[in-house]
Amino acid sequence: MVDHLDLKMSYAQLVRLIKDQTTALIQRSGIGSAGLRVHSGGFITIENGGLNVDGIATVAGKLTGSGTFDWWGPSILRGEVNVTGDLYTSGQMGIAGLLTVAGATTLNGAVTMNNDLTLGTGRVLAGPLRIDRAGGYGGRVYSSSILVLEAANAVLIPNDVDIRGILLTDGLDVDGPKNFRIDHPTKPGYWLRHGSTESPVSGTEYTGTATIGPDGSVEVELPDYFEALNKPDGRTVHVTAVGRPFLVGADKPRDGKVTIYGDPGRDVDWIVKAEREGADFPLEEKIPTEPEPEAEPERTQEPEGPADEPASIWELPGVRAGEE
Repeated sequence: MVDHLDLKMSYAQLVRLIKDQTTALIQRSGIGSAGLRVHSGGFITIENGGLNVDGIATVAGKLTGSGTFDWWGPSILRGEVNVTGDLYTSGQMGIAGLLTVAGATTLNGAVTMNNDLTLGTGRVLAGPLRIDRAGGYGGRVYSSSILVLEAANAVLIPNDVDIRGILLTDGLDVDGPKNFRIDHPTKPGYWLRHGSTESPVSGTEYTGTATIGPDGSVEVELPDYFEALNKPDGRTVHVTAVGRPFLVGADKPRDGKVTIYGDPGRDVDWIVKAEREGADFPLEEKIPTEPEPEAEPERTQEPEGPADEPASIWELPGVRAGEE
């Protein structure tokens, strides 16, 4: 036991005094600028008390503990920090370097990021939603349920969208030509691109070929859903004689049928056009104005380190320092 150290004692005298005892107990004493060095596998144990540091404490090796580590004020950690248990912080915590989390992490408050979030081999999980890096693709957003992309104005996708399944939409607005590509039927390694015809209405078309009967007419039956799907007004019938021209005509579609007239025994091609019920859309609309872009937040500056290095170093287990 070392009690009431002589403040005029030199560092070498203090070391010799501690070496003479199996356990050294220091009470009500101060350590001057010479510092306190513990080496050769030694360690410092604090029992039923605490360690108060008014100034700068530097740990060059490993710092371990089993109690509560309570820190007030700013803290600067410049090397690797491994936390194997729970870490709680109630104030502001700034991380200017690399943060590696090997265990589960729960964030109960708001998180503000002023720089990039880089996703390595892990995933981002949010209920049925998963964000990961899938194979050779740049990334993947997957949902085991319905995935909703919603914006007050529009969702902008500047490049190609590859949809391997079915696209379901309550309404499809397309800006630009409506064309699509398919495999070329006669040129391997090529696509064949077709475009859609345009109309100011949501139109439907039905086509076929019929043979005029002995009485000079033929009744063509349209699909059984024709009357339920299409408006009663705006229906048209187009009839073309096959082969040598002859006079043809037709009644308006009614009750899911259309009657065509012409020379008995002759064939005709026919097209019935109608307007879909409940699919009206505005022909003109004002282009919405683009919202002003938000200013980028200021990036967090790296905290400055202490102006002066401490005069003493406490060597803990596993660290060897040079003789002072």
